Amino acid sequence: MRRHVHPQAVFGPVVGSVAGLVAWTGVSRSSGSGWVQAVGVLVAAVLVTGLLVPALVAARARVRCAVSPSDAVAGSPVTLVVTATGPVRLRPLSPPGPPVTAAGPARGERTVDVEVVPPLRGVVGELVVSVDSAAPFGLLWWGRHHRVPLTRPLHVAPRATDAAGRDGRRDDQPGDAPHLVPAPSGLARAVRAYVPGDRRSAVHWPGTAHAGSLMVREAEHPTDEPVVVEVVLPDDLVAAERRAGEAMATLVPLLRRGERVLLVTDEPGGHVVAPVADVVDAGRRLARAVAPRSAVPSPASDPERQP
Repeated sequence: MRRHVHPQAVFGPVVGSVAGLVAWTGVSRSSGSGWVQAVGVLVAAVLVTGLLVPALVAARARVRCAVSPSDAVAGSPVTLVVTATGPVRLRPLSPPGPPVTAAGPARGERTVDVEVVPPLRGVVGELVVSVDSAAPFGLLWWGRHHRVPLTRPLHVAPRATDAAGRDGRRDDQPGDAPHLVPAPSGLARAVRAYVPGDRRSAVHWPGTAHAGSLMVREAEHPTDEPVVVEVVLPDDLVAAERRAGEAMATLVPLLRRGERVLLVTDEPGGHVVAPVADVVDAGRRLARAVAPRSAVPSPASDPERQP
């Protein structure tokens, strides 16, 4: 990461400026006119200012994060509110995002919305941004890389993939769908319309005859035993991202249906076995998850959810 100010695309502006000055010097010498030489000095001053002053502006610019959210999804844009001093352009590098110009008053801080797209899950604590400036004449861009701490950690949840997340189990018996809805347990609660995936043994024939269409029995689900979902991530980054996405796709329908879910993961602080309250909580747990051998043994504890 380049912490010091450095020029960008030097060849064109520098070569063009030097060629212009050389040509003007030749004209002024051949003409012998004082006003031509005076204009040449003025042009030289403008070119030198345009080439060097942006380095000072970029070096003196100050950038800080004013507002940052707590949660995001990998591959989806999220907006950070950033303030900057001086006429600068901000280019998010990590997480990446489109450049934005800090426009506003000549003095003081300028507030801009910086959109970033985290490519992978994880916990992001800072924004790496390139602070660029070409002020005042736009001849040459100078820039430096700057780390901007976020106001609070950004938990990037994995994107739910289609490879998993089917809330059902494989049935060996032939039927209408390869994935069937889990078998009901407990006392019958109500009768509802048939949906693809319901077991044929759950068909409620008296209700079917009365309604004129297939109806099935819906039973009470046991509330004392939570659904245990254990997520073991591999060391490979791509495979770990894929497995985390499959785990997210499994958890979302369970949580939205109101099931009690016990999530088992490994985090940098150790092995964690704790319930998840909702989809946001599940996303944060999977954002912190690591491969088992990367975890440091310590008493298992689930960090408090941040606002």
